[in-house]
Amino acid sequence: MNTQEYISSGIVESYVLGLATDQERAEFERMCAAHSDVRAARDAFEISLERESLANTVAPPNHLRSKILSEIEIEKEKNRGNILANQGIKDDQEGVGKAPVVKLRGGGRYLAAASIILLVASTALNFYFFNQYKSVTAKYEDEVAKSAAYAQNERDYLNTIQRLSDPAMAIIKMAGDSVPSSPAPSSIATIYWDTRTKDVFLLVNKMPEPSADMQYQLWAIVDGVPVDAGVFDMAKGIVTMKNIPRAQAFAITLEKRGGSPTPKGQMYVLGKV
Repeated sequence: MNTQEYISSGIVESYVLGLATDQERAEFERMCAAHSDVRAARDAFEISLERESLANTVAPPNHLRSKILSEIEIEKEKNRGNILANQGIKDDQEGVGKAPVVKLRGGGRYLAAASIILLVASTALNFYFFNQYKSVTAKYEDEVAKSAAYAQNERDYLNTIQRLSDPAMAIIKMAGDSVPSSPAPSSIATIYWDTRTKDVFLLVNKMPEPSADMQYQLWAIVDGVPVDAGVFDMAKGIVTMKNIPRAQAFAITLEKRGGSPTPKGQMYVLGKV
């Protein structure tokens, strides 16, 4: 058998991967010493194995290297202690004996290196897939929460529409042209007042956007006295305001953000019940 047939037999791969028998290993090492092309085939396979491992490696987190090195040091200390114990050597304050050095054969070194590379790659992949799992889970939970919130909002909306269409719901139109001194005479807002539960709902049809430090405030006019019915922002849709047992009219003024105990700002709209 010539060297090319020997190389093609698979012995190179078996040797580097640690699968060869003792007899095969001895023969392979003899062939390597005698033939440069066998040595070249061994080196080429070791390099290709290393490159393949690195090509499939996901970059590990920065802290992973320190963690692995720390664990290796811990393991080395354990092994060192075991070797010393087996040799009957005890540590003292003056120093300790050195543990015997075990030299790996050529293929063993590369196999050990490949094993470490594969360990790092496997750990990095675990981190990667775990992070992917967390990301997908978070997105899924976010979508579920959004769907639940959407469904709840839709139910609330339908319930509100059903309540607003109830004959017991009084509808009060508030207009800016009802207020001679209104800063925006074209303003319009609508009150939906449940005459049974006394709940008040507000719909802003058309009003100017206030500045960031100002806020609109709804008032119920009860026996000529304004009663606070709550502040609101320019949100789209119907807004739930404070419960009002009775009133003869409703009005909206512009106050400092947070509202006021009594009307201090200009009145924009007014509507009688």
